Amino acid sequence: MRTQSMLYTADLTGCEALPSFDAAAIAAAFSSALVGAGATIVHRAMHAFPGVGLTCILILSESHAVLHTWPETGTVNIDIFSCSTRLKSLAAFHELGRLFGARDMAFQELNRADGRELVRGRLLA
Repeated sequence: MRTQSMLYTADLTGCEALPSFDAAAIAAAFSSALVGAGATIVHRAMHAFPGVGLTCILILSESHAVLHTWPETGTVNIDIFSCSTRLKSLAAFHELGRLFGARDMAFQELNRADGRELVRGRLLA
């Protein structure tokens, strides 16, 4: 398998369904979206900040992924670091945007080896 160090980052805004998820459901959705995108999860950790959001970290055989939520503003930030070309990070962003009811999703794709931005754009839920 060819490796390529990449960072994918997404900002999901206007997530109207986010307040209806508890911390465990958000973590489960994050895990499911990553597995659906081809990731292999080797460890999970999360910390809920009472009343103000969640940080969830997935250690992947491909590298790692982090999700932060701000339910009071309907915002979700996701970073996916990958050393595998088989991981479909944009598919995970789409799935999470759909689940959380995002009105807008901005993303960025960076080559970690040289810091060069490859793609920047918007995905609509």
